[in-house]
Amino acid sequence: MNQHLTNDTLIDYLHGELRPQDDALAHAHLAVCSSCRQARDAESGVTDFLRAGAAAEEQEFPSLVAAAVWQRIREAPPTPLARFRTFFRPAIAVPLAAVLLVGGWFASPLGHGSSGGARSIDALYYFQAHAAQSASSPLSEHSGMPVDETSMNDEAGSAAPLVDQYAAYALSGGINAVR
Repeated sequence: MNQHLTNDTLIDYLHGELRPQDDALAHAHLAVCSSCRQARDAESGVTDFLRAGAAAEEQEFPSLVAAAVWQRIREAPPTPLARFRTFFRPAIAVPLAAVLLVGGWFASPLGHGSSGGARSIDALYYFQAHAAQSASSPLSEHSGMPVDETSMNDEAGSAAPLVDQYAAYALSGGINAVR
């Protein structure tokens, strides 16, 4: 190789960025040319100096640049999705809060006015208890007393049908079975 290596070729050689055949030629030239070796050593020194300086010095992000970036972020127009969420935030939050409050009211035992001791008993219990007491054999399926439904709110206003039923039951011997 009759020509000396250029500065760009030396830099690429030092960083390993030459093609293999160019790298072999540069290596062979550096073995015989002392001026190119001196240029390579000088370039290697500059590279090492820059690397050491960059490693030793921690560079801060300039405060003016940071302030300008934040200002641009604040001034940027909101996206359509952000405007949509901002518009519907109260429309979703208020009904959700109402549902949670109503659900909490009905789910909690507080504030319902119940004394805790008072229990409701189903009216069917009274009918079954009365039928069991007045039946000839309370545990059998076929008792002597016929089941008859009579409303206490009849328009006639008399209790005569109940009295007649009781009298018929007493005459049939139902009273003796209970004794």
